[in-house]
Amino acid sequence: MKTMTPHHGVTEKVCSLPGAGRALLEKLPGKKTFNVTAIRTRAGIVNALLGVALAFHLVQPESSAVLYLSVFLLIDMLVAASSGLRPLSPTGIIASLLSSRMKFVPTPHLPKRFAWSMGASLALILVTLSLTGSADTWVSLVLVIFFTLAWLDAVMGFCMGCWIYSRLFDCQSCRLD
Repeated sequence: MKTMTPHHGVTEKVCSLPGAGRALLEKLPGKKTFNVTAIRTRAGIVNALLGVALAFHLVQPESSAVLYLSVFLLIDMLVAASSGLRPLSPTGIIASLLSSRMKFVPTPHLPKRFAWSMGASLALILVTLSLTGSADTWVSLVLVIFFTLAWLDAVMGFCMGCWIYSRLFDCQSCRLD
């Protein structure tokens, strides 16, 4: 394990990957730490969008609202995972503006990028289910899971993707226990 100390004094362990993998991780664009306040604000925005999509789906299952929102969230999550909250993620930009006057609380960037990749996976599943006309039960189940994970991050401050990342890659500064 290699220890990195980005600005703001946050230390994180990066797994010892072979040359190309390590170089890729170290060259990710954006900051090496993110603002937890902006991230939780973004999770609240995503949670609200998912709540609207779930309501639309329950009231009007034949509506395309879930498909459109899923495509938006897929793009937003992929952009955030690759470049951070700003300058390209719409929900990240809004969250950063809303939390700009609040205290900056740093957190390592790699667990968040991993979590946003998981969010992109859930959004991709929703897009696939919507396009294939799958049973409403499956769409509802994925929406509820996505909604719950966003709620946990926004309200409780628990990032499931970060927790999984800390277990997979032995990130000591990411551990919650």
